[in-house]
Amino acid sequence: MSRHLTDRFWICASVGFVSVLIAVAAKNLAPLAFATPFLWALVLSITEGWWPHLAVPEVELSTPRTIEGDEIELRVRIESARAVPWAEIELQLPAALTPNGPLRLVEHFRAGETTDRVFTMTAARWGVTGPEWLTVVTRDRYGITERVQHLAIANRLRVHPPTERLATLLPLADTRPVSGDHRSRRRGGGTELAEVRPYRTGDPIRQIHPALSARRGQPMVLERHPDESSDVVLFVDSVQDIGDDLDSSLRWTVTAAVALSQRHLRSMDRVGIIDRGAGVRWLPPKLGRRALHTITDALLSTAVLRPRGDDAATVPADHVPAGATVVALTPMLSVVIVQDLLALRRRGHEVIAIQPVTGDQKMIHATDGRAARQASPAAQRIFRVTNEARRRQLTDHGIVVIPWDPAEPLEPTLRRMGRNIGRIRAAS
Repeated sequence: MSRHLTDRFWICASVGFVSVLIAVAAKNLAPLAFATPFLWALVLSITEGWWPHLAVPEVELSTPRTIEGDEIELRVRIESARAVPWAEIELQLPAALTPNGPLRLVEHFRAGETTDRVFTMTAARWGVTGPEWLTVVTRDRYGITERVQHLAIANRLRVHPPTERLATLLPLADTRPVSGDHRSRRRGGGTELAEVRPYRTGDPIRQIHPALSARRGQPMVLERHPDESSDVVLFVDSVQDIGDDLDSSLRWTVTAAVALSQRHLRSMDRVGIIDRGAGVRWLPPKLGRRALHTITDALLSTAVLRPRGDDAATVPADHVPAGATVVALTPMLSVVIVQDLLALRRRGHEVIAIQPVTGDQKMIHATDGRAARQASPAAQRIFRVTNEARRRQLTDHGIVVIPWDPAEPLEPTLRRMGRNIGRIRAAS
C-alpha cells in the first residue's frame, strides 16, 4: 500500500504560495483573488479528510475447480468506513483466464457501505491458475490525495482439461483377484463365457445348464471368466512440449491421462502416475475418489521440465509394482523417454504407448522447448525418420505404439489398441 499527493495538490499549493508572495510583494489583493479557489480546494480537502480507504476483507471464486472453457466468477467484498468519493478497482488476470467483462470499475462508496462486485471470466487453458492481483485506488473529493493498494489474490483455481467419458478400458494383461471390469484368463464365476463342456465330478451343480443339457442328452457345464481388476500406471511425458497452448502435445497428454484415470478408477483398477520431466514424480497406484482427486491435481500442475545431468537416469525399479501395466502418453520427442520405456519393458512390465500427433509435429523446437520456427523440408524428413526409428525400436521390444489424433475422440484409439494388443498376445 502507498499513499501520495497527486499533481493537483502541487498545482494548488504552488499557485497559492506564488499568489501570496506576489500579493505581499505588490501590496495588491488581486493575486489572492486568483489563488482563492486553489486554496479553498486544499482547505476543504483537509477538512473532509485525506487518504480515504477501502477494505477488501473477502475475495471468493465461484468454484475451486472447473473445466476448460467454462465461465467462473470472482466475488470481491468491499467495505468503506467513511465516504469514498472516487475509487478505481482493477483486476489482473493471467493468460490462462479470459475476461468476459470489464476488469476496471470506477465508483463511489458511502460511509459504512458493504457491497460485492463480481468479475466474470472464462478458463481458457487447463492448469493451476487464478486471478493474480486486485488494485484499489482511492482519492478524496478534490483529487488531492491518493491511496494505492495492491492486494495479492491467493485463491487458486484448478482448471481441468475437457475429457470424454470413456466406455472402453485399456487392454491389460495381468489382473488381480479383486472384483473389477477386466476379464481374467482363469475361469470361475463371472459374466463372460469361457467354455461349454460336459459335467465332470466335482463341478458345482449350479453350473449345469438345464436347456443345453436337455438338448445334448447329458449334463453340460458353462464355464465363465471372472471379472477382476488390475494395476495401471500412467506414464506422463513432460520432458518436452510441441505445439501452441491449445494444441500442444502436453495438453493432449494430460487430457488423455485424466480421462483414462477416471475410467479405470471407476472399474476398480488401482491407478498411479509417473510424471517424467526433470526427475521423476511418482504417485503409487491407489483406489477411490480420493485417488482420482490426487491424480487430477498432480496432472494439472504438470509443466515442461527438461532433464539435465543426473536427472536423465531411468525410472527407479521399485516405483512400478509387479504385474502393473504401464501406459505411456508421449509424443516420443526425447531419447530419455524412449530409454525409460525400454527399461520398464526389460523389467517385465507390459508397456503401451499412446502417441498424440498434433498439427504442429512439423515444427522444430528450440532448446528451451518453447520457441519454434518452421522447419525446412530436410529437417522435416529427419524428424519423420527419427520418429519412425524410435517407434520401431519400441515395437521390436514388444511395446505397442498407437498414434492418436487429438482432434478425434480417444475411444476409437482404445478399441484399435485392443485389437493390436490382442494379435500380439495371440502370436506370443
